[in-house]
Amino acid sequence: MKKTVIILLALTMLLPLAACGSGAASKEADPAALNQGSGGVDVDLTRLSSTMVYSEVYAMVYEPEQYTGKTVKMNGLFATQEYNGARLYACIVQDATACCAQGLEFEMAEDLVYPDDYPEPGAEITVVGTFDTYKEEADGEYYIYLVLRNARFV
Repeated sequence: MKKTVIILLALTMLLPLAACGSGAASKEADPAALNQGSGGVDVDLTRLSSTMVYSEVYAMVYEPEQYTGKTVKMNGLFATQEYNGARLYACIVQDATACCAQGLEFEMAEDLVYPDDYPEPGAEITVVGTFDTYKEEADGEYYIYLVLRNARFV
């Protein structure tokens, strides 16, 4: 039997996945409670403190089924890397002390050309997209990746 492992592709490749202290996200986090009613966004992370954003993205990693199909708006640092012949993009957020990072991969709704149509790596971005997951197999293990689909810069 193959075990399923949840990982965050963008962080595995771009930044080390780290947990600071015992600051895990609350099990009571409700994505609907983050609805700011702004332009059809279900989860607006741009209105939260850096600690809360980090915690909410942490919750997305460990309970992705609660967020699937939700429109998520977030800001953070732009990151990109080539992986298995494809260019991947991510929005990376840090906690208040900048010791820990989490992030989400995103796929643009438009056909943009890298690097011409994208910001410089490390630049501050705001991105909106639909939260989703996808599964890949490697070395007999299944990995679930998190992604914002049909994303756009705002």
